[in-house]
Amino acid sequence: MNRTWGRDSVELDTVIAAVRDGEAPASVAEAAGARVWERVAREAGLQAGNVEGIRGCADVQALLSAHRRGALPPGRALLVEDHLRECAVCRAVWRHPHASRLAVLPWRRPASGSAVPSRRLRHSAVAASALLAAGLAGVAVWQAFFAPPPGSRASVQSVSGTLHRVAAQQTVALAVGQEVGEGEPVRTSRGSQALLRLRDGSIVEVGERSELSITARGHDTTLHLERGRIIVQAAKRRTGHLRVAARDATVEVTGTVFSVNSGLKGSRVSVIEGQVRVVRGGDEEVLAPGQQWATSAAMGRVSVREEIAWSRDVDRHLALLGALKELREKWDDAKTPGIRSESRLLSRVPADAVVFASVPNYGESLAEANRLFEEGIQENPVLKQWWQQADPARHGGPSLGVLIDKVRTFAEFLGDEIALVVLAGGGGLERPRPVVLAEVRRPGLAEFLERELPHGRDGVPFLLRDDLIAVSLEREALRRLESRLGSGGAGLAGTPFGARILDAYRGGVGLLFAADLQRITAATARSGRAQDRAALSRAGLDSVRHLIVERAGLTSDARARLAFAGARRGVASWLAPPAPMGSLEFFSTSTEAVGAFVFKSPSLVLDDMLRIAGAGDAKAGQKMAELESKLDLRLREDLAETLGGEFAVALDGPLLPTPAWKLVVEVEDPERLQSSLQVLVSRANDEMLRLQKPGVRLEAERAGDRTYYSVRGGGLPFELHYTFADGYLVAAASRAFVMRAIQVRESGDTLARSDRFQALFPRDRHVNVSGLVYQDLGPLVRMLLDARGSVLAPGQRSAVESLTRDAKPTLLCAYGEEDAIQLAGAGGLFDLDPAQLVLPLLLERRISGTRGTAAP
Repeated sequence: MNRTWGRDSVELDTVIAAVRDGEAPASVAEAAGARVWERVAREAGLQAGNVEGIRGCADVQALLSAHRRGALPPGRALLVEDHLRECAVCRAVWRHPHASRLAVLPWRRPASGSAVPSRRLRHSAVAASALLAAGLAGVAVWQAFFAPPPGSRASVQSVSGTLHRVAAQQTVALAVGQEVGEGEPVRTSRGSQALLRLRDGSIVEVGERSELSITARGHDTTLHLERGRIIVQAAKRRTGHLRVAARDATVEVTGTVFSVNSGLKGSRVSVIEGQVRVVRGGDEEVLAPGQQWATSAAMGRVSVREEIAWSRDVDRHLALLGALKELREKWDDAKTPGIRSESRLLSRVPADAVVFASVPNYGESLAEANRLFEEGIQENPVLKQWWQQADPARHGGPSLGVLIDKVRTFAEFLGDEIALVVLAGGGGLERPRPVVLAEVRRPGLAEFLERELPHGRDGVPFLLRDDLIAVSLEREALRRLESRLGSGGAGLAGTPFGARILDAYRGGVGLLFAADLQRITAATARSGRAQDRAALSRAGLDSVRHLIVERAGLTSDARARLAFAGARRGVASWLAPPAPMGSLEFFSTSTEAVGAFVFKSPSLVLDDMLRIAGAGDAKAGQKMAELESKLDLRLREDLAETLGGEFAVALDGPLLPTPAWKLVVEVEDPERLQSSLQVLVSRANDEMLRLQKPGVRLEAERAGDRTYYSVRGGGLPFELHYTFADGYLVAAASRAFVMRAIQVRESGDTLARSDRFQALFPRDRHVNVSGLVYQDLGPLVRMLLDARGSVLAPGQRSAVESLTRDAKPTLLCAYGEEDAIQLAGAGGLFDLDPAQLVLPLLLERRISGTRGTAAP
């Protein structure tokens, strides 16, 4: 029996092979195809010239109305029925005629069914499987080593001037963010430069009148430099190489910075960092940093610095920041005033003051800072060159030293505290009157003012007593202050606002700002419209009382308290009491910035927002009902109530080419939320279809045990990818970022658990916080520096590295209390190093460029 089966199987295989390998003449095949198409078209009642095929759900849904009336030809009706059996979305639209006509998720025609193989075909199946396995193995080898990988080869990071994609018949200008495909030639115009980022993260800076293309095979990438010059910052790679193929030489590198200049005489290779291998014919040369190699003796040797001088330069700015950083470190070591535990000025201020700000007398510290500044200018040539351009004396004004000397001399007459006070106007706050006042601690101030300000009493008004000086542009304010001083009493210190200020002094302050927001808000409401007052009340801001911001010293932590008259309500009540934050578990220890908050209830937030937006509109409720009817959603039940109270957004990863932002939202009902999002996209597409604009695509794809969703198209400036994980919606700019966030949470190596992050929390009685804002821009600066800082001079790079090394993270925490919101800043609430903010902007400008503007 086996022999019979085997012989029959061999014969069957022979017949199948003969049928498979046989080829009909082209004329016979064309005639047969024409007959089949004519028959199908005739049965469908269509003409071959105007038939549009069924390509997806949108085409099917467009035919449903005709199908209900029985107006479809039998052939097309059969296709629609077949699709409705397979597609749940279109089936729902068929059952509910008023649903969206657009499919939310992509549909592909299912493969036709196959019959169960008979026992006589098993032998052939085994042989076919072996051949298939061998074929797949061959395909895998081809894909790994020879076939070009899918996707773009580079993205345009910046353009100064014009960058073109060169085609046979035309050239197309490329904008920032566009992609360069496999083998597509790109060319810069006269006076233009461009920055490209390769798939592996390598950065290619392209000089003017340069042309190149990019190809990839397996793990290798090749830049084909037709002409011109480029600077390449090759990323470190585990596998494969990055090559630059000029017309007469090939450069092979990994993790290196070098330049290639290809012209009529030949090509020149210069190494800035790392090593490169240059191959020309059978010759090979390995170059170290600072070395140079040319393909022609006719090309003279130049310095590496001169070779890359065309590059848009940012090192001068970085060097200046480095010098200022060193100067600031000296200032930090200079003597500063101590903290104060009382104020002798508070009782002298009129009781109607609405703002009281106090700073120590910095006269001596200012003089010491100026001395250090002058020393730094003389010692550092970068600072000296900068100051020669910035010195006010160069433009006809007084020199900085002369001004500071006068300020220091004036400060010697004053006490330990200087206060800025804002008095309410005669009829309220329509015209607030600011006054600066200080104690006088030594005689001779009147003579000093007469000498330095001979027209002072007729120019800048001031009030001078034996123990006090006050300056104001409002003479009425000085008269009221003088009246207050002559009347006795407690003044501002005897008011509830003043009592809160005294409480702050008892804890020790260096800098203090206090505002009576209750009086300010009340005055604003009285002078405003009735609907504005109603909106203020609905927002809960009419019950705010005082804002107190205090700081013990220039580099110490700061605290602020926003107090309310009674329990917080409206917008002020959104912030929940301190609570645990699981959303922070999705961010890595290298997160650059994050903002996270816990709200009492998303439904409460929505209700308040609707009340505020509908203030003064009698038809607000009707309009909301119409909107919900149009959307086929109830915003509160279908959206707000599906969410928990946690929201967190962060920059956790590279800034270029796509910022690695991540959004984490607590979700209590993921299924209902996803259903609501799907309906929203569908309704939006209905509107886009009505306006004849492209719709938004909400797509889903299963990977492992998780479903990932993406939202793209419809003119959106970015893609949104998200999934649901452990009670949270995790969203980011790409699926890779979403998957990375989940991996971080599973690993336990998270920002919330890092020692560096934990050490920043202010010392208080709280176990949790209601909200926080965290930044650690040092790693971001270092990343940008690695991308562009290798061409800096050694001294300049050292200064920049010092900036990044000393950059400190900061953390601002918020606490929601029954009748107040407290803020506490660790690392200094107002102690953000300017270099931490300016350096990323300078370096990012160097990488991504200013649109169409060349750097100096």
